[in-house]
Amino acid sequence: MPVTDPRSVKVGVLLDRQPVELGEWLADARAFEAAGAAALWVEPAAGSDLDPFALLAALAALTSQALLVTELPAPGGPPGALGRTLATIARLSRGRLALVAEPERLGELDALAPGCGAFRRLPGTPAAFELVRPRGEEAAGQPGEGEAPERWAQASPPESRAAWRAALADAAAGGAAGLLVPAGPRLLDILRHPDDPEGRQDLQLAQG
Repeated sequence: MPVTDPRSVKVGVLLDRQPVELGEWLADARAFEAAGAAALWVEPAAGSDLDPFALLAALAALTSQALLVTELPAPGGPPGALGRTLATIARLSRGRLALVAEPERLGELDALAPGCGAFRRLPGTPAAFELVRPRGEEAAGQPGEGEAPERWAQASPPESRAAWRAALADAAAGGAAGLLVPAGPRLLDILRHPDDPEGRQDLQLAQG
């Protein structure tokens, strides 16, 4: 069933792609989950020496509710080793692992990680995805077998609460079930205090 209520739009947070201090990065991820984020996306910047699967494993141990998402790696590595890594993270996260894949690689994902969720990139729309395979017995809140895929869209960081409400309304009007937004102190503040007035002094201090 399409989402029409902005309050029903799930929020996915694209965590900092170039973290300096990993302890702070993990603390931020926990804070976003506590503030209501439904998914935490890990996508290290190009050229980064960080392993996204190691980061996912750490998140799996530190979080309990949010879906944990990263890109299916390019083919070429040992499939057995990758399969074991994915199976380990899926167990650590109690079924909260999901991978983003191009449509033609979904069959490969089935073979590598039969128990994890899958986001399919929508052709021609790089900023949109569909959750086509929600899996895992404990992946609460995910659509079941036979239901229409959830569509997720990407959005820029909100500049204000009014802009955030408008983004949620636009997502709902477009039938999106989820909105993926880059992490930042303003987004965290809005998620924690959605009804507070603009111009909070503590947020201004946090941003320096």
